[in-house]
Amino acid sequence: MSQKTRYTKAALAVAVAIVSTQAWSAGFQLNEFSSSGLGRAYSGEGAIADDAGNVSRNPALIMMFDRPTFSGGAIFVDPDVDVTGSSIIGNDASQDNIAPTAWVPNLHFVAPINDQFGWGASLTSNYGLATEFNNSYAAGSMGGTTDLETLNLNLSGAYRLDSHWSFGLGFDAIYAKAKLERYAGDLPQIIGANIPALVRAGQLSPAQAAAIGSQAGGISRDTQIARLKGDEWGFGWNAGILYELDKDNRYALTYRSEVKIDFDGDYKSNLPPTLNPINAALGLGLPYGTGGSTIDGSLSLNLPEMWEVSGYNRVAPQWAIHYSLAYTSWSQFQELKAKNNGDTLFYKDEGFKDSYRIALGTTYYMDDNWTFRSGIAFDDSPVPAEKRSISIPDQDRLWLSAGTTYAFNKDASVDLGVSYMHGQKVEFTEGPYTFKSEGHAWLYGVNFNYAF
Repeated sequence: MSQKTRYTKAALAVAVAIVSTQAWSAGFQLNEFSSSGLGRAYSGEGAIADDAGNVSRNPALIMMFDRPTFSGGAIFVDPDVDVTGSSIIGNDASQDNIAPTAWVPNLHFVAPINDQFGWGASLTSNYGLATEFNNSYAAGSMGGTTDLETLNLNLSGAYRLDSHWSFGLGFDAIYAKAKLERYAGDLPQIIGANIPALVRAGQLSPAQAAAIGSQAGGISRDTQIARLKGDEWGFGWNAGILYELDKDNRYALTYRSEVKIDFDGDYKSNLPPTLNPINAALGLGLPYGTGGSTIDGSLSLNLPEMWEVSGYNRVAPQWAIHYSLAYTSWSQFQELKAKNNGDTLFYKDEGFKDSYRIALGTTYYMDDNWTFRSGIAFDDSPVPAEKRSISIPDQDRLWLSAGTTYAFNKDASVDLGVSYMHGQKVEFTEGPYTFKSEGHAWLYGVNFNYAF
């Protein structure tokens, strides 16, 4: 495809008010379910049982506890993500600190029933994301406000077969709340600069060009061209197997199912509905203008399934190593399509690929009071290079982590963890814009643990 053809198609898309619908178009899986896990980069989580938080990863670990145990805390995420870019007409499309800080809470409880059975419950967040651009941001049609929050309520049970094998099964109820907002940005300027070329190329008739041109003059940078908001419940399950070779060597296999969430929410666009027939005539499948009216919108979101194998080895009286390999079936997430009574409000081909996460860590048991841990991990991004977006400019990530536990006595302890997450620098094209993005994040966690 020639440069001129690419230019014309990108300009045409913007001329009829294309909206980037990337509320979930990145790897948005969260690992932040415990502060002890944070301190070891979440290595070996399915096989470690140093606090109740591990049970949310592998319910079979319930059988490692001999009395009711509670853990509760939160992880503070402090990202620093910057975007630099420009549009095809040369306007600057850069903004710093596009990702806000966030707290990720967690609560866990484990209760053995007898030597063979036990149960547990947890409250965590397994998925989430947020980016915020100024309302007058030049590339507002690509990045406005993108926000997804989830709350996972898990109830699980476990059975010990013998001294080696334990099995666990859990039920997940996930509450998801999502909001997507997009703004016109320099859309009117791009329209004005490219209407003549579109007419010459035969992609717009003179009548269509005149109609679009007259409407473009009334669109300011902070005109909200799309808003989708909704909340819904989804349900799934998780399972785990624990094999104990002996008291110092354990191995685990865990699984978390796919969860489908069918959002029924509100959709609104301040774009004139007179553009909709042009969209239909050209067969572009572009977002739907409502002239500021709110209509119903439905969208299905598939949260992917995940497999993980992990191990824990006490290699010396005071030292242990732990490791894990997770595989997430992000290829189940192929598109975002919002509808209203058969009309497509917007559509985006996501085309995610399956991804993996590998982690390695070590724990030092200094004495009865102090435990120290560290870890390193690599997160493979599920977003192909050609699908990247500024709403969530996902990247491969490297984790470096450290943490400690201080035990006040045999019943109460506190976990502290910190991680530095470094993202790969990426360059990509999105619509009529080209971008560069790089970022990193600091994560700080604290949990209080108590055994009854």
